[in-house]
Amino acid sequence: MPGSSAPNGHKQAPTALPPEDWAVGDALAWLNAKVNFERQANRNLAVRVLKLDRMRALSRTLGDPHLAVPAIHVAGSKGKGSITRMAASILSATELRTGAFTSPHLIAPNERIAVDRQPISDNDLAAALWRVGQAEASLPPDVSSRFGSPTYFEVITATAFDYFAHSRCDAAVYEVGLGGRLDSTNIVQPKVCVLASIELEHTDILGHTLPEIAREKAGILKPGVPAISVPQPPTVLDAFRELAQIANAPLLVLGQEIPFEHRLEAGHAIVDVDVSGRSFTTVRSPLPGIHQAANTAAAIAACAVFMGEQLTNAAVAEGLERTPRDGRMEVVATNPTLIIDGAHTPASIQATLAALPPHGGPIVVLFGCAKDKDAPGMLDQLAKVNARVILTQAGPRAQLADKLSAIYKPESESFADPTQALAQARGIAGPTGLILACGSFMLAGAIKALA
Repeated sequence: MPGSSAPNGHKQAPTALPPEDWAVGDALAWLNAKVNFERQANRNLAVRVLKLDRMRALSRTLGDPHLAVPAIHVAGSKGKGSITRMAASILSATELRTGAFTSPHLIAPNERIAVDRQPISDNDLAAALWRVGQAEASLPPDVSSRFGSPTYFEVITATAFDYFAHSRCDAAVYEVGLGGRLDSTNIVQPKVCVLASIELEHTDILGHTLPEIAREKAGILKPGVPAISVPQPPTVLDAFRELAQIANAPLLVLGQEIPFEHRLEAGHAIVDVDVSGRSFTTVRSPLPGIHQAANTAAAIAACAVFMGEQLTNAAVAEGLERTPRDGRMEVVATNPTLIIDGAHTPASIQATLAALPPHGGPIVVLFGCAKDKDAPGMLDQLAKVNARVILTQAGPRAQLADKLSAIYKPESESFADPTQALAQARGIAGPTGLILACGSFMLAGAIKALA
């Protein structure tokens, strides 16, 4: 029975066996018709819509696939994606079949759902989306009337749960999408939780102070489940320890309960970390920049707690070396070198600029950010380096390039079209220069698609 047409022209998920004509395009059209807060300029609605009741009901109808695979759960403001990818890659190197769920994607949603570092195929994505659509159609009427329809992120989260269970994964690592307490991933029952760096972000949704945001992020803590935190400001750690005590969750902080040292060599952090009496020394972070030291140590610590004595130094080294970059200081072209990075806070912009590799020509920064981000703070960081700055915009939530130009005091150029911005940057950089595109994952994805 073919899928019926929805009023907006998209196909609805079928309620019988998947028909031949409900193919990849139909599956993606159905997914893209969902409310997607990642692409909405006004995200205030998210405060009212975010809830776990709908997610629990959807997953229950799927057979609770999120409970079938032992998991690591990662929350935070910055670094959570890097930790997720590194931890999943380490677990894969131990011969555990490992799923990784990350967000956002740069070009295609397949990037968000990977098993052993391989993104889900188009056909597998369509099949998993069909199963989720069928589950949504089977939700009890009272669930739909009380809680509304699942959002884009809830559907893609449920798709990851389903796919990892169908793929018979031995482990999965889930990156929180927004916040933690009410994020759709927060129905998992993990073996380990990880708390990445906390910064002021999404203040209209998560809170206006670091402790408020920290409490939302620490909402992933579960009774009796060990939690690992990177070093944090004192007020953040106070909030973490308060919630950990309430949840009866052991909290292990790098540099405190977990001995942790690091140094920088040739642009990459070298890490020493001791976890539960196990020492992992002289470990090289796969991602450039000293800011990746704590992320690398947190990934190792999470895997050590997850696996115990079965985790070897060789698996850690191999897993880290094979970690995908996916918009994290990712080189997407040469002559000139073109690097994309999803840095979107002042601190992360500063760290990204400090991690740029050696180059023989001019530095050109392509910058664009969302309207709800701290554009002045990020632009202040750009003003501190000797670089030509080109301001642009990408995605429906993007701040207009002209408005960014009004904020940025040093000389700059602005192009609303990223294609024109990239062409101008290449002309300035020449074959030996370096171009950095940063400020948002939307911009990183747009530039990667053009590269």
